[in-house]
Amino acid sequence: MTPGGGQPVGDDWTALVERTLRGRGIDELLGSTRDGIEIQPLYTDGPPPPAAVRDADPARAERGWDVRAWHRLADGADGEAVDGLRRSIDDDLVGGATSIELALGDGSGGSGLDAMLAGVDVGQTPVALAPHADVAAAEALGALAARRGSPLAAGSTFGLDPIGEWARRGGRAECDSGAPWAARTAASGSLGGGVMAFCVDAVRYADAGATEAQALGWATATGVAYLRALVEAGASVDAAAGLVGFRLAATADQFVTIAGLRAARVMWERVVTASGGSAHAARQYQHAVTATHLYSRRDPWVNLLRGASAALAAGVAGADAVTVLPFDHASGPAGADEALGRRLARNTQLLLLEESHLARAADPAGGSFYVESLTEELASEGWRVLQDVEASGGIEAAIDRGALTAACEESWRSRLGALRTRREPLTGVSEFPLLDEPALPVADDSGAGPGTAGLPIRRLAEPFEGLRDAADRHRALTGDQPAVWVAALGSASDHSVRSAWAQNLLAAGGIEARGAAGVDSPVAAAADFAASGLTAAVITGTDDMYRLRGPATASALSEAGAAFLALVCDPGTPAELVSALRSAGVDEIWHDGIDAAAALERLHHTVQIT
Repeated sequence: MTPGGGQPVGDDWTALVERTLRGRGIDELLGSTRDGIEIQPLYTDGPPPPAAVRDADPARAERGWDVRAWHRLADGADGEAVDGLRRSIDDDLVGGATSIELALGDGSGGSGLDAMLAGVDVGQTPVALAPHADVAAAEALGALAARRGSPLAAGSTFGLDPIGEWARRGGRAECDSGAPWAARTAASGSLGGGVMAFCVDAVRYADAGATEAQALGWATATGVAYLRALVEAGASVDAAAGLVGFRLAATADQFVTIAGLRAARVMWERVVTASGGSAHAARQYQHAVTATHLYSRRDPWVNLLRGASAALAAGVAGADAVTVLPFDHASGPAGADEALGRRLARNTQLLLLEESHLARAADPAGGSFYVESLTEELASEGWRVLQDVEASGGIEAAIDRGALTAACEESWRSRLGALRTRREPLTGVSEFPLLDEPALPVADDSGAGPGTAGLPIRRLAEPFEGLRDAADRHRALTGDQPAVWVAALGSASDHSVRSAWAQNLLAAGGIEARGAAGVDSPVAAAADFAASGLTAAVITGTDDMYRLRGPATASALSEAGAAFLALVCDPGTPAELVSALRSAGVDEIWHDGIDAAAALERLHHTVQIT
């Protein structure tokens, strides 16, 4: 508050912040998205919300968004597996889900749909086939609805996404392979209102490492290709636009997710109206899905928080349907079966809808200068990506020459640097890991199944999970947890901060921190280390304690047999002190900002963890 009691804004706010920063520049509060969009510490103005953002389904305020449960039928599943899937679907619908997304096995042709959906009223409950390129599977869903004498419920989708499947698998697929069937079926009137034939899946791009603007641009370019194919097959622009839905990634970065979904609607509205379609037909159907790359195998309970954050953002952004993947999606079931994960995924959304009433307001983020500015900038950057794709021959040509794969690789390398240095921390993985928690069994590809020639799924936790896996193997072979001796110099007030930092870092690599606090002398430190039987050590303490005992302690530990010796300090620790410690035998200097994964990999090699 300002001295007069009002809210500080503009110059008043800046003056208060600068006083709080105590000599540091306010520029330190600047941030940026992965696309280089600058995030200001304060927004006092912003563009008005585009009409496309506010053009929400008026019924959404009453019924909320569609709580869509994800189910997968594995390749080659037998009758028992199909029956188990049917029971799971029934459980979800009884438990509060309002629609179902089905990922069918490759080449299934939709076989087994009748059995899987035996308890589902497809005329009332939307059914979405997960993105695929199998026209036979789409036809099978249409045939099922015809046999039951009812068009599919609004919000259903046949899930055709041949371009996305081509990008994911690396095998060519023509985008117009399903367009003639879709145009004919729509013209016959058998689809029903609000049923889509094509599903543009942008989640696969996000999971492969694409930035938000890249995913927006490529998804819109894919939608353009389907729009063209449908029009060429005889559909009007309005009819064609109504046959294309979008499946978009929701992440734990709430504001970027909100702005990203809003920007996607702005971009699609511009495409459809520029193609001659009406403003009503330009309304984009959005199915938001918590992205697979968010999910960790280690400490999977944190995924509950990630999923809740992503679901909240999708709901605020106005998504028509939301899927929260189970918290154990990246691993085997945390319980006896998958019921716990599916139930918590449903209840995450039900709490937001029924207790927080999150869907009651249309575009609740509207009017936020920050969100409006970020929406505009993401839409502009995504549009630039779309223009680049179109100028180079379209999305199919871009996939064919490997442009999407190369762009994802480049953006992933940039993000990987932030993950490895912990500038982008992952709770339970790279920060605050639970060393004693047993690992859950490794799941398969979580339903994405990338081929080596296409787009992979790059989970954020993988760099550190690989280290934890290696430590687990070492423990299974030797019966002992990999460990490092921590020589903490001085009193608890001298070393506790840096000792806790070291323990946290070591645990991220599956390594236990052992040692004695308050080491009184270099001789005592060397004796304790020799008695431990370990081969690596870390020194912690204050810079003043390092000046007093650091070089002598380092020398003593080296003479006692330390094959690896690290020292924990701050980036601002004087260079001359660091140099003296290195000369005394310190192998590595650890502080915030180092490549933590690389440091742990070198430590693993030294202590022979493979």
